[in-house]
Amino acid sequence: METRNVIVPVHDGPIDLTRPHFVGVGGAGMSALARLLLESGSRVSGSDTDDTTALRELEDAGASVAIGHTAGNLPADATVLVWSSAVTPGNPEVAAARRSGIPVVHRSDVLARVIAAAEQSVAVAGTHGKTMTTGILSAALAHLDPSYAIGGTPVDHPNAHQGFGGLLVAEADESDRTAGRYHPQVAVVLNVDDDHPEQYVDLNDVLDVFERLARNSSILVVSSDDPGARLLIERLQAAPGPRVVTVGEAKDADVRVLRVLWDGAASHVTVQDTDGSWHEFTVAVPGRHNALNAAAAFATGRVLGTEPADLVAGINAFQGIKRRLTTTGTHAGVTVLDSYAHHPSEITADLATARMLTEGRVIAVFEPTGWTRTAALGEEMGRRLAAADEVVLLDVHASVESPLTGVSTAPMAAQVVACGGRAHTAGDGRDAADVVAELAGPGDLVVTMGTGTAGRVGRAVLLRLAEAPATVRAA
Repeated sequence: METRNVIVPVHDGPIDLTRPHFVGVGGAGMSALARLLLESGSRVSGSDTDDTTALRELEDAGASVAIGHTAGNLPADATVLVWSSAVTPGNPEVAAARRSGIPVVHRSDVLARVIAAAEQSVAVAGTHGKTMTTGILSAALAHLDPSYAIGGTPVDHPNAHQGFGGLLVAEADESDRTAGRYHPQVAVVLNVDDDHPEQYVDLNDVLDVFERLARNSSILVVSSDDPGARLLIERLQAAPGPRVVTVGEAKDADVRVLRVLWDGAASHVTVQDTDGSWHEFTVAVPGRHNALNAAAAFATGRVLGTEPADLVAGINAFQGIKRRLTTTGTHAGVTVLDSYAHHPSEITADLATARMLTEGRVIAVFEPTGWTRTAALGEEMGRRLAAADEVVLLDVHASVESPLTGVSTAPMAAQVVACGGRAHTAGDGRDAADVVAELAGPGDLVVTMGTGTAGRVGRAVLLRLAEAPATVRAA
């Protein structure tokens, strides 16, 4: 598979962040960084293609935001233009900044400066679960008033905050190969999987980026269970590197998960600390994978010297992250959950969790992300989706890539059927909502999955059920 391998140039000089302008400011990572700078006293402006909740919240917080991309959006007194890897080539605001001599830097350059300036810093990374873990860790350390930047929005507060405790917790995104640029005191690697085929050649290529991040840190908190994380640990043993603290269910884990008990959508987790003491906390989000994410947050807090009781209290107070198996609503006995899963491993984890939450059927609504990803991973996604009773496939969502000839969801659907599942195709969310409303009945659980517009389907399904209750399948 040919990779896109977008090269993100490194900005070596100083960056004046007094008046930053963000292009693509509504993105998960960009909006967090913009809010962090806004709360630090910067005069923030930005633009994005769609009018979203993230933009409105930034505007309410004091930022100046614009819908659409035009050269006129760029303030004349901007000190820097910040772009993300989702920004398309030839963006008029980027071009205007270059013509005006305003520095143009990638969001990773800004986050690297923020991490370097913190008295203490933690960068949370991993192919899966980093957003959830960053959120849990921020909650666990809330008594210290940390600064944080999360690549998703917690259900009960914003995705970023400038604290006064001197500690920064930041999510480190590997999707554009920039996670290796950060130099935190503590790095967290939850797992290493073969992902982002538009950027990486293979698993070893992915490991290279995580290894750079690990070697840039003084302490590495890393999964004892994940095969890719184990490979990372082996790599680090080849030369002097960070102190390694492992966490997970493996018997040799430094911080070991001893027990996970389910109570509806919550998990009661018992861990054994490095000194042999046992501690219990409750995670208010479903799934074994999220219980392990919480254990990683606990282990990281202990590395920072935080008392176990304070960490337990913070984890117990955590309420979850939007679009990470959060409940969209319930109508006529049908419950809809929303999931960000877009990789085979994530699909498996979230569908297994869905099975635990219902005695009825599980209906998966999946929107593939990216043409290259669909070409490379589509058939495996189909095999994993077959764990659901019914699978409704939307068209491919791709905000940056151009369509690839011959790539579609057809092979994915074929694999669902080959593995014993039932596949339905729906071009867009409106069609998908109609299909799901016809399929779903009392006791069923619908899971909308994907990074793009899939979440809207859940709300549309609930509206269809409310409009035409007679079409609901009898139990």
